[in-house]
Amino acid sequence: MKQLHFIYRMHSAFSSDIMGHSFTLKCIPASNAVQQIEIVKQEIHPVEWVSSGTDSFGTPYIYGCMEKFHNSFSVEIEGFAAVDRTGKKMKMDSGQTRYIYETSLTGCSPAMKNYADIFRKKWFTDDGKPIHFKDAMFDLMEQIFHRMEYCPGITTVQTTAQEAFEDKRGVCQDYAHVMIALCRYLGIQAIYIAGFMSGEGASHAWVAVCDSLTGEWYEIDPTNDRWVDDDYISVSHGLDADDCIINKGIYRGIATESQNVTVIVEEK
Repeated sequence: MKQLHFIYRMHSAFSSDIMGHSFTLKCIPASNAVQQIEIVKQEIHPVEWVSSGTDSFGTPYIYGCMEKFHNSFSVEIEGFAAVDRTGKKMKMDSGQTRYIYETSLTGCSPAMKNYADIFRKKWFTDDGKPIHFKDAMFDLMEQIFHRMEYCPGITTVQTTAQEAFEDKRGVCQDYAHVMIALCRYLGIQAIYIAGFMSGEGASHAWVAVCDSLTGEWYEIDPTNDRWVDDDYISVSHGLDADDCIINKGIYRGIATESQNVTVIVEEK
């Protein structure tokens, strides 16, 4: 078990005044089977009203609005996480089928399907069952890790798994999308997870995969070539990154936005 202190800070500056700013934030971790969360600070500025809810995946979110003119927007969330994945698994409904279908961001190109078919011959039985599930997933993760190069600024939030696989470059979102796309093509349920990680200066993304024989979920980080451990705090999950956008909003005005995000995670 680790006791982690975390801070999430986001500041947006607009080139001119805006108004009618509505926003949805998914930046607050929730307690679950592997982490117990205590939020000690939640600040949003400026804001006229704010409320909260939970999406269809169980992720908590904050939504609100600022109608008056403003040229900046800031969020700060601070808290503590008691994280213990020792002998514990992520709790998800393995009977759900939505995590098996591709999305616009996680489809497989013919080259990816050929890549996965070669992998299938090594790790799957003739009836389509993976041999030594955890070993197979670790091997797939390592292949993705060694195939791709971590390059910030090369991809965008709209970059697909196909594009990242072909270009062999990207960030954590792209590594996760590539692994999810290959897993789903292989018939393995796979979930996109966004959160925080010790040592990271920004938010992070990783993957959970389901062993169909046991119904157990395993969290794996293809960007860092490792199983997820107590250094990770999950914030949201879904089919792909579109379900886990931390700050989503609309506003009225002719302005450009510059945004700075800082995540601090340190052991107590």
